[in-house]
Amino acid sequence: MKPKRVKVYAPASISNLGPGFDVLGIAIDQPGDIVIAHRIREQGLTFTVVDTSRTVPADARSNVAAHVASLMMKECDPPFGIQLELHKQMPVGSGLGSSAASSVAAAVAVNALLPKPLKRNELLRFVVDGERKASGSPHADNATPSLLGGAWLIRSYNPLDVISIPIRNTLMWVVVHPHLMVQTREARTILPKSIPLTHAIRQWGNVSGLTAGLIAGDAGLIGKCMEDIIIEPVRARLIPGFSDVKRAALSSGAVACSISGSGPSMFAVTTSLKSARSIAAAMEKQFTEKARVGCDVYISRVNMEGAIILEMNTK
Repeated sequence: MKPKRVKVYAPASISNLGPGFDVLGIAIDQPGDIVIAHRIREQGLTFTVVDTSRTVPADARSNVAAHVASLMMKECDPPFGIQLELHKQMPVGSGLGSSAASSVAAAVAVNALLPKPLKRNELLRFVVDGERKASGSPHADNATPSLLGGAWLIRSYNPLDVISIPIRNTLMWVVVHPHLMVQTREARTILPKSIPLTHAIRQWGNVSGLTAGLIAGDAGLIGKCMEDIIIEPVRARLIPGFSDVKRAALSSGAVACSISGSGPSMFAVTTSLKSARSIAAAMEKQFTEKARVGCDVYISRVNMEGAIILEMNTK
């Protein structure tokens, strides 16, 4: 029997990974968003949001989860309607792929209810359109890992072509999210419109070296190549205490530290859970002292599953 109700969890992601602006991303275990979807008799989409922070649009015309669900229903034209409920658990403007997680959870939930579900990778184009709606740019470096899990290289956007990076999943990723907001759309407007060729060559080398380091699980190579000389210097100005936080992470044993997505979250990479906890404490301390804000801390290896169906009911 086909399910009539599903509950889906989609995880957060770290994009860019330093030099890989718009082309590199990984999934992490937490935080994430949840979508509950029900089949209903009436055609069309009914949409509600459960959001204690009240920062997410409740209007279906403005919400990315509803946008993605509507696109799928229009194309697949199921003989029923869907009631979609977004449980928004991720902070907006966090740099952790909040809009991607909402879009992914909606896409996977709707797909599970369809008479003929699409393959998981076929959902990516809908999710990427959700990113376009959220930020004005159809970037896939958060959407792909949140949907599919693991680490991904976005080889091309036209046409969209994503490549799974076969990583050795031994490293620990520390994410510290200060209670600040940086809107992706705004963070993109301050980026340089052109760069010197010498900077581009150095950045290309770092992206290639970082990819090789992820595949080998080589912490030293990852640390050497997670250098961003183009985007990080510009966006660092949006994050109070950035230099102090990065310095604290590296002094506490991190092999690398940079901005997660467009910020304000920052991430660090290390080789053990014990080290990760020390690094997280040092980063949080600097945010508290320099920016005078509270923080959320997340520690995990790369999440290799991506979005998962938590519940599926046929009644």
